[in-house]
Amino acid sequence: MVFLGAPFDSTTSGIPGQRLAPRRVREASMELETFDPTTGRDSEEADFCDAGDIPLVVDHRVLTEVLGGIAREVLTSGKVLAVCGGDHFVTYPVVKAAAEVFGEVQLVVFDAHLDLRDEYPVRCKYSHATVMRRLVEEVAQLRVVYFRPRAFSREEWSFASSRDNIVIAGDAENLLSSLKEGYKVYVSIDIDYVDPAYAPGVGSPEPLGGTPEELVAALKALVGKRKSEIAGVDIVEVNPLLDAGSTTSALAAKLWAVILRELSAL
Repeated sequence: MVFLGAPFDSTTSGIPGQRLAPRRVREASMELETFDPTTGRDSEEADFCDAGDIPLVVDHRVLTEVLGGIAREVLTSGKVLAVCGGDHFVTYPVVKAAAEVFGEVQLVVFDAHLDLRDEYPVRCKYSHATVMRRLVEEVAQLRVVYFRPRAFSREEWSFASSRDNIVIAGDAENLLSSLKEGYKVYVSIDIDYVDPAYAPGVGSPEPLGGTPEELVAALKALVGKRKSEIAGVDIVEVNPLLDAGSTTSALAAKLWAVILRELSAL
């Protein structure tokens, strides 16, 4: 696995600061224990390389070129790519690269929001709120499977309901049964999937979210079911400028530890 920071927040529509997350998540990870006695695995023993961060860029087109190029190189080599964002637009170039390398891709999304707006803010086609809409429209062989989103605009719900390649799963069993055979899997985790009580450091907090334990259980079930089909994963939208006591950064670091342990067992 190749771990890569993507310090980018130029397409956020709220308070910027997500570009600071890769460094802060790494710092938070230094304070966390790494051993899981239930599995006997230690994230410090996981087979991964921290490749540092991509250069700071402020244009989404440059991000697509730079991050997309790195993603193609990593995915072509057969390694799993782990991206620490950054706002949610960092998912766009990586998924497009995965589709170029593998063809058929299933994007599993843990997010409070659908990010399926056509424009947001006004006249903006490429932002963290439109990223899934652009991917669905631009990547022919892409399926998007959402896990328990809870914030919808009428426009997004109508669009999702009209597409055969978009699935909204209400529980882990439905999530796993919705995945098709023969597709590579990319997992995107917007930290605001978790309730703001656990993750206050986000630009678009949405009440009535899930707990970290529920997220971890779904991730473990997904990895256990699909295993070597997983091509990559990202965690996005951590904003250290809005965080209380680095709670959200610590949660993201803990989730990365879980992911590293689970994927290292493949």
